[in-house]
Amino acid sequence: MSTQLRKHVIRTETEYGAVLLDERTGRYWTLNPTADLAVGVLAGGGTLAQAASAVTAAFDVDAATARSDVERLVATLRSAGLAR
Repeated sequence: MSTQLRKHVIRTETEYGAVLLDERTGRYWTLNPTADLAVGVLAGGGTLAQAASAVTAAFDVDAATARSDVERLVATLRSAGLAR
């Protein structure tokens, strides 16, 4: 299953990760560099496994933790209505 940001969500990279803007509500969400990497992989059509692998390659984290963190991130984005 792929995860994509909804059409009303704008992702803008920042010096410290990224910001997501929900244009429907005007709310901003900040992503640290790890979350931004995962969101970038997912937004590009990557899978959860690919996003977790990218996080593991870029940061000092084991595969199980990266997978769990990416799954939690996706659940949070979906719950907030930012991703489908």
